[in-house]
Amino acid sequence: MDLKSSSRVAALERSIALFRSGYWRQHLTAHGPANELLRAFQNQHRLPARFSEILAEVADYSRLVQTQESQQISGALGVLTILGLPLGTALGILQVLGDDSLSHLLIALPLSVAATAAVLTTRYGRLVLSSLRGGLGKR
Repeated sequence: MDLKSSSRVAALERSIALFRSGYWRQHLTAHGPANELLRAFQNQHRLPARFSEILAEVADYSRLVQTQESQQISGALGVLTILGLPLGTALGILQVLGDDSLSHLLIALPLSVAATAAVLTTRYGRLVLSSLRGGLGKR
């Protein structure tokens, strides 16, 4: 799902709220034939059941969109972790050692890339990559 799906869910929820406030009145007056006519019309066309079904479908769709967005965010955070952890560790070690040598930095960067590649071959790395591919493929 993408941003379009999120905006579609928000638009559906707004439409339902407007419909409910504008057209779905349970009581027109405190008492009287208007309420009886309204209830008879709603029951004749099974509107309460249909409205409940629509609300359930929108809620299911909303949960689906939220779940897929959460998976995409988790995958992106996983990639940031996989890419950032080795590089941050290498740079942190150099800083703690007080090493300002450009040659050591140039050695640390390929080593951190190698460590990142090694992490990507693990079960967690493959899981993160597959979740990102699944999220990007649905767009």
